[in-house]
Amino acid sequence: MTHATASEAYGNRMVAGGRHRWKNSVFSLLVFSSSLIISALTGELILRFLGYQGAPQTSISNIYPVDDPVVDWRYIPNSEFTIGRVAYRFNRAGFRDVGHTAERLPQIKRIVVVGDSVTEGYGVEWESVFTGILQTALAGQAETINLAAGGLNTPQEVHLLEREGLRYKPDLVVLNFILNDADFYSGFRGAQQYNAEKESRIGLLNVAIDPRIKRLLKSSALIYLAKERIENVKGRLMGKAHTDYYAKLWASDENRRKVTSGFDGLAALHRQNSFDVVVIIWPLITDYRHYKFSSIHQWVKGEVEKRGFSTIDLLPTFSAVSYRELQVTAEDNVHPNALGHKLAAMTFLDWYHSRYAGH
Repeated sequence: MTHATASEAYGNRMVAGGRHRWKNSVFSLLVFSSSLIISALTGELILRFLGYQGAPQTSISNIYPVDDPVVDWRYIPNSEFTIGRVAYRFNRAGFRDVGHTAERLPQIKRIVVVGDSVTEGYGVEWESVFTGILQTALAGQAETINLAAGGLNTPQEVHLLEREGLRYKPDLVVLNFILNDADFYSGFRGAQQYNAEKESRIGLLNVAIDPRIKRLLKSSALIYLAKERIENVKGRLMGKAHTDYYAKLWASDENRRKVTSGFDGLAALHRQNSFDVVVIIWPLITDYRHYKFSSIHQWVKGEVEKRGFSTIDLLPTFSAVSYRELQVTAEDNVHPNALGHKLAAMTFLDWYHSRYAGH
């Protein structure tokens, strides 16, 4: 074999070897991609079978505008959606609750609970939500009715009580007070704008995304669960309680006047309708060894008692437990999990039985 022929044969072998390696690489990539797709589809099917869902197409898909100058939106009656494993079902009155009629049952007291997304039970199965627990615990003694809508402030909650709650002729009104209840008035257009901005970014990575792609990704139970777990781990490892917002919120006299205005409205309804009132103060879910808002709890309590209402401060109850045990997610310092709702319900029931023993 001549030198030229040998070189040519060697070159051919090198080309053939390169093609073979390229084919192997492509084949390996196809196998890996196929395995990944099959694993993802299998995981999605398993999670769906276990009851997990992705997020709904939009977080405000179940609200609609109404002609109301104070709360210009309502939840769609008899609507339902699931996030993760938590089902949100709304009754024919448009509240997350079982159904109720205007007619009262004889010898049964009526308790109406008003509030925002905490009272609504964000991130918690209905049976483990504060009002859901009371419905079970007080069955045969009292009918407990939940009137809550996410994002409301105190005046809006009292307005909702006047518009929607008085028809039930309550004996007792429970106002669940959250430290962000001094904030702005939420509205339908504002919710739409906030949702549009949220749908155009991936919060975990802080990058822009086509809303249509994000909605598709959110609809996957597998992706939603992975996102939830990653955010939870990130929050526990690196998260810090974002409490500066609350410090600024309560430094404003205008915001405090929102609260006192709401309490004045509640006092007027109390005088006109002769129901009892208890305001439950829910603390932020943060490090209770360095809790900065005890003075605000005391201020709220003072304003409540000026108007002749009862108060229950949950800070002693919650601070007896590690705040991490009370969180829905590691970066959420507002919404308690099922344990938080249970502790709140137990504290309320102790107060209720001592108050109405023998009645």
